[in-house]
Amino acid sequence: MNRISYRYQRQNGAVFVTGLIFLLALSLLGITAAKMATIEERMSANMRDRMLAMQAAEMALRYAEHHIRDNDPSTNSPKSIEGMSEFDTNCTDGFCYYGAGVDAPNRSWETYCNPVCPINYVEGNVFRFNDIPYTAPGLPVGVPAPTYLIEGIQKTPPGNALRYYYRITVRAQGAKQGTVVWIQEIFRP
Repeated sequence: MNRISYRYQRQNGAVFVTGLIFLLALSLLGITAAKMATIEERMSANMRDRMLAMQAAEMALRYAEHHIRDNDPSTNSPKSIEGMSEFDTNCTDGFCYYGAGVDAPNRSWETYCNPVCPINYVEGNVFRFNDIPYTAPGLPVGVPAPTYLIEGIQKTPPGNALRYYYRITVRAQGAKQGTVVWIQEIFRP
């Protein structure tokens, strides 16, 4: 009978330590990749929400331009805005006029005027522009209706007749409450 003898050598564990270090490096790499993916997902969600708010603000701006040019969105009846006849310092119904050379007062948006102010964007309202009907498009799901104010500005350029301009200020919100976009435009019909 042959006897096989094994000689056991004492191992120092270098392979084990090297394997643990390699495993630790791979774990850190995986955790970093997962965190980066989460951050990028949040960034893209915030960008999407900001774009929704921006699109809503742009729609409300066009809506306000049609309001000035062609008709009243609350009644859908032709009634273009001319001059400053419906405008006052209390911003009644969202029409503000403070007088020649007077800056707008520093008040909060919600308490700016009475009784109905600011003016709300309403999807589905129909406007007529050059006898072509225009329907206010629907908002994306979860996006509240934007609001706007129309401020009258009266100017007399040298050698010209009196001109009327309208400053439209729009406030729109995205699907998240903290995402708010403000747009302002000077419009001359």
